[in-house]
Amino acid sequence: MNQSRTRTVLLALLLTGSHFVGCTRASKPVAAPGSIGQDGDSATDPDDVPITEADVAVPATLAGAVERIGGYRDQIRSAIEAGTPTKAHRSLDELDIVLKKLMPLVRESGIAKTEWQDINLATKSLQGSFNKLHTAIDKKETPDYASVEKAVNSAIEVLQAATKKTESVSE
Repeated sequence: MNQSRTRTVLLALLLTGSHFVGCTRASKPVAAPGSIGQDGDSATDPDDVPITEADVAVPATLAGAVERIGGYRDQIRSAIEAGTPTKAHRSLDELDIVLKKLMPLVRESGIAKTEWQDINLATKSLQGSFNKLHTAIDKKETPDYASVEKAVNSAIEVLQAATKKTESVSE
């Protein structure tokens, strides 16, 4: 009886443990490029390599960050227009990190707090617009840059105007 109970407990533990163990995104086997993955999707995208903040040299100034954001916009637009949207993954990931670091740079820049709301709204607009493109790329859909272009350019103009205010503050 005792041995039977032990087997039952071990079986229960084994079954419970198997519920928590399985393929996570990080542990899924990587399929060869161009092949079909286990989920029926195309294989892992070689352009979609996970990065961390440590992989991105965040500019030290607001002006540097805004310039970098404009560069990312250009790289992303070019990749999409060239018909190779997956090539935009790295720029989208780095852009996301720089955008998350933007408000601390704004605070350090000397811009009046009354200006922060416009800058924050512009930053959130950029995040939303580029997330829309990134989601489409991840879903293997054609990203529509034209649908976000006006919002992206307007938001970058707000950020560029803010950098001009930092120049006048530092002079």
